[in-house]
Amino acid sequence: FTLKEWVKGQYLALERFADYKPVKEAPSGFAGSREAYVDEVRFMVIPDTAAAETALFAGELDVLPDLESSRVEEAKSRGMTVLSTQGLSWTAILLQTKDPLLSNVKIREALAHAADINQIAAARTNGVATGDPSAVAQASSFFDDEFLKWPEYDPVKAKALLDEAGYKGEPIKIQTNTRYQGMYENAVLLQAMLTAAGFNAQLEVLDWAAQLDNYLAGKFQIQSFGYSARLDPSLMYGVILGDKATDPTAQWDSKEALDLYTKSMATTDSAQRKALFKQLHALMAKDVPILGLYYEPSVDAVSPKVKGYSVWPAANPRVWGVWKSE
Repeated sequence: FTLKEWVKGQYLALERFADYKPVKEAPSGFAGSREAYVDEVRFMVIPDTAAAETALFAGELDVLPDLESSRVEEAKSRGMTVLSTQGLSWTAILLQTKDPLLSNVKIREALAHAADINQIAAARTNGVATGDPSAVAQASSFFDDEFLKWPEYDPVKAKALLDEAGYKGEPIKIQTNTRYQGMYENAVLLQAMLTAAGFNAQLEVLDWAAQLDNYLAGKFQIQSFGYSARLDPSLMYGVILGDKATDPTAQWDSKEALDLYTKSMATTDSAQRKALFKQLHALMAKDVPILGLYYEPSVDAVSPKVKGYSVWPAANPRVWGVWKSE
């Protein structure tokens, strides 16, 4: 496809590239054959989720990407085809390890024991996803069960660790926003779990722009957050690792972890890379610089007239190989 027209705030239109010559390989991600079967594709800008659903049900849209898992049954009841797969977008709780309280690893360990990530994942994805604390997604070819090893949910142990750390009920604020429903609901669930384990956890609800500014500046104790899909685990580790003195967005400031990450980027040997990822995960479970919750499943609702459409873990709509029936 080539760009045909862009009307800012309304839509972006692509048209079929007449001179495209498809390769023989089957489509795979962004690779393989990408033959266009329709003359034009429009990506519509509809900020309101409810309005987008209404447009889909009315036949004004053909595909609605990123359908909320809680809306799957409603979409099916309206005759839509719902396609889903495990995702690569990591939903996480950020912990500011430079904060006077959270710099104490026992406090962070207590937080990890206080959070039931499987319960949060089930509640937020309607049972589609399970808890995943690792920067290696279950959709990744590198994944195995070792990447699920993490401080187990144990509120009693969390309370004991708080006592060992000398925690005296100091407020711990969880920043979130209402623009992204998942971030807000995850924060509410986490607050309840932390409170039950003895934390004085408080919600700090901001508009998204303010929360993002705080993320970029490292100005928070805890944030409910999410990382977009990365196709390789090294890329996910790369976004959370760094020197906080020069990069406030870094969540994990560890020379040992940075060395392992660098090695994972310097080899193409899959077995070596998997071993390095396992070392990284084991170190992360010990340091608890971040609390991974789950990977957002890729769920798209599609009109029954649309044929050939498929979803994939990176959650990017692909419009080649797709056509509409009458």
